[in-house]
Amino acid sequence: MYSLTINAGVAPPLHFLGHVSTISMARKTHVTGGLRMMQNPSQDQGSAPVIINYYAAKVIRPGDTWQIFLRAEDPDGDMNDIAAVLWQAGVGTYPTEITRLKGDDRKGFSGYLFLSTPNDSNLMSDEMELTILVRDSRGNRSQPIKLPLRFNLGARQEVPETWAEADKHRLGALMINIETSKRYSSR
Repeated sequence: MYSLTINAGVAPPLHFLGHVSTISMARKTHVTGGLRMMQNPSQDQGSAPVIINYYAAKVIRPGDTWQIFLRAEDPDGDMNDIAAVLWQAGVGTYPTEITRLKGDDRKGFSGYLFLSTPNDSNLMSDEMELTILVRDSRGNRSQPIKLPLRFNLGARQEVPETWAEADKHRLGALMINIETSKRYSSR
């Protein structure tokens, strides 16, 4: 670990991944393989969104639409979006899907995202994991949640009673074109 201390009141602009920013006040911090700066304590960054509860079937049939139920709140009422990334063994990570939040959903919501899956029995040998987090307008992020997904021809996806009300509020679609990992291993 390396220590970084900046004593000047204002530092020169920093160029990082095409973005320019300045440091108006910095404290001692540690750099562990990336750029990490402490925020100016005089700037209010608000509260991070919180995913209160979630549920998704761990096993579904190929061709079923997977429902991912979420309850989240933000004390500041400024949630912007839900970010979701699907990882698949033997394939890798699919591009991040963003679902924008509007109206009262920015304060809090109970609803579901959905993912259509292909009707391909080869998926039964695949292992997947969906990671979801909620972001707000100030750059705060909820803790990520991870949901496993497997396929089985005999699986039945049911909505638990505790999620019956959330089943009436569709938050959005995850537009991910899942392919079986066998497609990649036969090349």
